[in-house]
Amino acid sequence: MQRLKVLILSRNYPNNVMKTLGLWVKRLVYHIAEICELRVIAPVPYCPPLPGFPEYTRFRQVELQRKEDGMEVYHPRFLVGPGYSLYNFEALTYYLGVRRLVDEILHDFPFEVIHAHFIYPDGVVGTWLGRRYGVPVVVTEHAPWQGWMDRYSFIRRQAVWAARKIALHIAVSNYVRTTIAHFTGEPEKIHVIPNGVEGSVFTPLQNGAKPSPNQILYVGFINFNKGLDILLQAMLQVVRHRPEAKLVLVGGSIYRNTQLQEQRLRQMVHDLGLDSRVEFTGPKLPTEVSQYMRESAVLVLPSRLEAFGSVIVEALACGTPVIATRSGGPEDIINEKVGLLVPKEDPEALASAIIQVLERRDEYDAQALRDYTLKNFSWQGIARQTVDIYKEAMNRFQVSLKNTRHLSRRYSS
Repeated sequence: MQRLKVLILSRNYPNNVMKTLGLWVKRLVYHIAEICELRVIAPVPYCPPLPGFPEYTRFRQVELQRKEDGMEVYHPRFLVGPGYSLYNFEALTYYLGVRRLVDEILHDFPFEVIHAHFIYPDGVVGTWLGRRYGVPVVVTEHAPWQGWMDRYSFIRRQAVWAARKIALHIAVSNYVRTTIAHFTGEPEKIHVIPNGVEGSVFTPLQNGAKPSPNQILYVGFINFNKGLDILLQAMLQVVRHRPEAKLVLVGGSIYRNTQLQEQRLRQMVHDLGLDSRVEFTGPKLPTEVSQYMRESAVLVLPSRLEAFGSVIVEALACGTPVIATRSGGPEDIINEKVGLLVPKEDPEALASAIIQVLERRDEYDAQALRDYTLKNFSWQGIARQTVDIYKEAMNRFQVSLKNTRHLSRRYSS
């Protein structure tokens, strides 16, 4: 039986310079490739050399094309401006940057579905390409629409237009689905399929080994949106109760704005007198992250806004309980058997939850946490659900074409 041919569009995708960028997209692609034939286009920003913006120079080191896991991955360039100066027009420059490449790919790889990740700019571009080539488009949304969409009216118009034209929309959580439907008014078109976890990478300790009873772990970007300032305030209270407690922050920053935020958070650690109780490790590869997770007593995700929370399911697959804020996505994952949910912006509640889990750590069974996670969030299962969406999108697209032709004949006769 011939396998379905799918073109993936995602500017969030690992490359030889930024190896951890968009890892969740890569893992989904890897498992879909077991069922479908894929090509991946992961565009890279290009900004002309300008004084004061050295961070864009590293993108020029990204290779243009490579073969990974047996499939072709392309990294064409598209024009961006410093900061957000050309943000409103990134879908257009993205489209112009990939259109010729897609024409070339089509000759040898007649794709039947386009799957874009994030509605802007990828989903907008995917919609234009879908109309150009006459194929259905599916978009997976990894970010809530409210907040940033309210600030950018021109982008909002592009996004809503694209969302109404695509065949089907995937949201990674019920919260994200609600925010999309708020703008599009089409909740029936949005399916919830969460991100997954690689059970072969994220594994528990073996041979009766025990995690460090006082190690608290955070994994993710080092910025204020992730609520790290609240976590540091909470740590001040945790250390007073448990002087041996230590917070390990795994992750880093990519863009200039978040790099400045990281500097401020490092200064906050010093100002709070927590230098000996907080460790910044920098970004780590998944195998290293897994090691930190299985060796820690608890993982904490104190976000102000979280679309899903992949690190939560990764920690649970390692047999480590979790604490997260009620920030959107975590509510789909966490129940009283696997961890605790706390209010946002509340250092006291967060500190209390951390102390509670540390003191009751032995009550969490590592295998039970792992079984729960693999049952609900394995990448294999997520990939199968996604391929089912492709097939439904193709059916809806064909029905739409038939209806359009029928109306065309009706009004022409």
